[in-house]
Amino acid sequence: VRWTGKVEATSTGNFQFQTASNDGVRLWINGVLVINNWTNHATVNNNSGTIALTQNQRYAVTMEFYDDSGAAVAKLRWTRPGQTSYVAVPASRLYAN
Repeated sequence: VRWTGKVEATSTGNFQFQTASNDGVRLWINGVLVINNWTNHATVNNNSGTIALTQNQRYAVTMEFYDDSGAAVAKLRWTRPGQTSYVAVPASRLYAN
């Protein structure tokens, strides 16, 4: 499956993205591949490096996922500037193309 759309930054600064998946996952932010774990695996978290975003600007986001076996898991999280915990990207910050 491939999800595409836009993500809007809540503030200006360095963000990190995290995927939780059971089997293959890839994540692009603004056309840059930031997570690539296209393998069969148990549920695992994969983290991007830091990505500088500007408050209220929208950035292209694409996430690809496949499930080979077991329970399908595909989650997208982020840390915002000044935060240390990953939280789900709120639906209010995700937009269709």
